[in-house]
Amino acid sequence: MRRLVSCVWLLTLQVLTVNSLTQPNIVMMVADDLGWADMPWHDALTIAPTLTSLANSGIILDRHYVQPICSPTRSALMTGKYPSRLGLNHDTINAGEPYGLMVNETIISNYMSKMGYATHGVGKWHLGYCSWDLTPVKRGFDSFYGYYNGHETYYTKVTHNFFDFRFDTPAQNGSVNSEVVWSVNETYSTVNYANQAAKVVHDHDKNKPLFLYLPMQSVHNPNEVPDSYFQMYEGIVENVKRRTLLAMITAMDDAAEVVVSALKQTDLWENTIFIFFSDNGGPLKGIGNGQVNYPLRGGKYSYWEGGIRSSSFVHSPLLPGGIINEELIHVTDWLPTLTHLAACGVEPSSKCSGPYHKDIDGVNQWDAIVGAGKSNRTEFLVNIDPKAKNSALRWGPWKLYHGNPGKGDWVPPPRINEELYNSQFTEDLREREKFDSDMEYVMDTEWNDPDSIMLFDVVADPAETREVSKANPDVVKTMLDRLEYYQSRTTPPRNCPRDPASDPAKFGGVWTPWLKSC
Repeated sequence: MRRLVSCVWLLTLQVLTVNSLTQPNIVMMVADDLGWADMPWHDALTIAPTLTSLANSGIILDRHYVQPICSPTRSALMTGKYPSRLGLNHDTINAGEPYGLMVNETIISNYMSKMGYATHGVGKWHLGYCSWDLTPVKRGFDSFYGYYNGHETYYTKVTHNFFDFRFDTPAQNGSVNSEVVWSVNETYSTVNYANQAAKVVHDHDKNKPLFLYLPMQSVHNPNEVPDSYFQMYEGIVENVKRRTLLAMITAMDDAAEVVVSALKQTDLWENTIFIFFSDNGGPLKGIGNGQVNYPLRGGKYSYWEGGIRSSSFVHSPLLPGGIINEELIHVTDWLPTLTHLAACGVEPSSKCSGPYHKDIDGVNQWDAIVGAGKSNRTEFLVNIDPKAKNSALRWGPWKLYHGNPGKGDWVPPPRINEELYNSQFTEDLREREKFDSDMEYVMDTEWNDPDSIMLFDVVADPAETREVSKANPDVVKTMLDRLEYYQSRTTPPRNCPRDPASDPAKFGGVWTPWLKSC
């Protein structure tokens, strides 16, 4: 099925007239560093019955794209804008750095709150916390339970030698009630998030619709998982990293089951839309912890398909299912799509004129997702990074790289045990280990030139094996012109070094906002 829609919507923050009975509950579960070939609909070895069932009986978004790394994807999701316009187009926001997603940006939680939703965040923030004003409950969330930084240990909740885990709610004076949750120390974070999300659901006032943002820690490094999950893959996967990674996915799947069960127990499920995707592709061998993007090329940090094409689906009892949607959708599209749902329910745009958003890059894709229309998205900006001196653009079936797009290896899954490998159960895995004999390899040395150009037809050649710029000079010129346009809208990267004043030793050993403003 090939569908997608095209319209740029604009929304003001005035309270819109909406019928609360038509507003669906929305649960958005975002995996961290999940590889393209890590989920069961791409790798039959992964044990994830809940997410598999939801995907297969829902709408798999086969061409859903994100940014190459964490903070940029989250900023694009929250604002509907390309990170290059936000100064978040180079690397991520690291611990103790005095910047973040700017406070003058209106984000999804602000919109959903203004449109009558209860809004809760559970999991990873990673959009800055130098000032309390940058933290979730100052930006439209009714509560936040989790950590501010980009990574930490699953059991001890430590990053860069200090603790990072808290429960935040708004204070009456406009500040933040923030409780450091020491009690989660030595408990597995995936379980913590599942239990908190279920609590949010059970405590929810049914007179309001629910927006639950669930950005999981899984499956970002470090490799940590309860032994019971690790043992589930005994005799199936021999590679320890890969086995641990798949076990972490199974634990995340159990978390999804806990949330779905809570929604069913509270009679909220029948009016819920469940959205799942990964924030970027899996890191490649050497820096990853067992992820696989194969047959896609590259991984996290890179502009190759393996870095930005994200496993994704939408499921709801309100929608048809059993669909593979191959239309082009970008992470910036979720903001206008969700606000359409908040205003119109599941009605297509032809029956309900949803909110109108000014000056964003995302488009309302609801009609495209449910097959009620075609898309107006024919392109998206992968990124422009002035520091790295590279950029990339998708236009129609074409993808253009200007400068070094990052590490571009193809990394097949580790060999599983011979008996399973030789069974028909894994015939597809054997096929994916074969390369196109006509592929033209692009050597690393060619990428050192910031003026180098590469072009691929990623619809006909999704593994990016054949570079075709010389055969398509007109396409190259058009795409370079478009990149020049986006360059005119680019903000210089706002990265800055760690501020010594952020030292957690000054705040009881906990990563804590330390500036009045930033």
